[in-house]
Amino acid sequence: MFNSYGWIQLGMNRKGTDIMDEELQIQIDKLDIELDQKVKQRLQEIKSSNEILRFDFIEGMNNLESFLSLQLSRNHFNPTLREFYKWISEISDGSHGILYELNDEAQNHNPNKPYRVWRLIGNEFEECEETIINEKFEKVNY
Repeated sequence: MFNSYGWIQLGMNRKGTDIMDEELQIQIDKLDIELDQKVKQRLQEIKSSNEILRFDFIEGMNNLESFLSLQLSRNHFNPTLREFYKWISEISDGSHGILYELNDEAQNHNPNKPYRVWRLIGNEFEECEETIINEKFEKVNY
């Protein structure tokens, strides 16, 4: 069994910009709109390739503009969401999110600590240690 799920807050990096500069704000807003369009198109391509993918793209909710939640479930390992997160890190420098994976067929699978977590922050996408769920996973009857 392979499950993969996570979330991404999409956006272009505004750090170091003068938020009062209207021209700059318009430029970044346009980049955010282009990013949203690219992401929506890519998600449709993934879904049409017969992947078992569920996603919600939330727009216009307070500061959660362009918030994405994703789930992928397969019988065996599938790198689709990992590749998608990596792609996001390559096309935007202001997105951030988390991707959890549970793969009970992995060579290094530990049933007491089954989750792997990947972190997207700006243009970095990397695996990091999962402690929030794994440290108490033995309490779950799974």
